[in-house]
Amino acid sequence: MTRALLPAALLLLAACGHTETHQAMFRAPERPTGVPVQLYLADQPLPTRPYYEIALVQAVGFGSEAHPDDVAGALTEKASKLGCDAVVRTFLDQGYSRANASGVCVKWVGPPQPSGATPATSFPQDNSAARPSTQLLPAPAPRIEPLPSNGSQGGGGR
Repeated sequence: MTRALLPAALLLLAACGHTETHQAMFRAPERPTGVPVQLYLADQPLPTRPYYEIALVQAVGFGSEAHPDDVAGALTEKASKLGCDAVVRTFLDQGYSRANASGVCVKWVGPPQPSGATPATSFPQDNSAARPSTQLLPAPAPRIEPLPSNGSQGGGGR
């Protein structure tokens, strides 16, 4: 009987995983809009559209849910429940058995953006060809100097 329980227990352990979400409120939550929440990563430019901050949101995934996609989805779902339109300055961090995402949940001010606008979830383009080339200088090398106890004859001592 224990031989039959062992595979079942291993299967349950392999499928273990959960995601926790947390928030630190800056102001009262808004009514959810039903529009998908946009995600701006920390290395992307901030949106030019005016907004105000509602909360700091965090999602932590454990075990089988320790993937950036899982925590990013949980983060935007939490932001949607708080009535946010976007999460800005988002950081994603993945470890071996845990993943973390955090950002600032914001609400747009003013009329909605035109439908033809570029989605905010796209990664920034590589503009390396447009950047001026920079000449790299060689790193400084240490200079080897003789020790004070090493005399001019190389014998050292007194």
